[in-house]
Amino acid sequence: MSTAVIVMAVLLTSGGLPSKARPLGVEITVTEGEHSRDSNSTTTSITLKGRRLHYVKRHTGYRSSHQQSIDKSVEAREKDLEHIRHLLVEKDLFRSRSSISPTGEPGRYVEITARIDSHRKRSILKFAAMLPNADRDSLYSGLRELVDEFERIANP
Repeated sequence: MSTAVIVMAVLLTSGGLPSKARPLGVEITVTEGEHSRDSNSTTTSITLKGRRLHYVKRHTGYRSSHQQSIDKSVEAREKDLEHIRHLLVEKDLFRSRSSISPTGEPGRYVEITARIDSHRKRSILKFAAMLPNADRDSLYSGLRELVDEFERIANP
């Protein structure tokens, strides 16, 4: 009898249906820039808490006033969240790690920091490199694909 009461309580608190979705939290900061006579950078911050996605993109440096900043929040669809969860597993982004190379040389660079929480899994990921070298790194390609998916959700 006590088991039946517990099951009823779970069903009532979950709106009548057991929830399969695990809570998902993601924070990503991407800085892409150029070290040159016309130095500039773009910083993108992405925060996902539950279904709420907050997307911010800012520009600094040379000609930054010519580019519009973006700051918006959107509600992610369950289908989008499932795709994000799939990417996190497929690209092994629940395993904390880093790949850091010097970024102070002349030319284009990228720096990415990510914190990912889902159910009992947590990871911290850090990547930094000059862009010509970034494409060869599996951490970069996984993070880049994740960022691209968030940008697709925020800017359909």
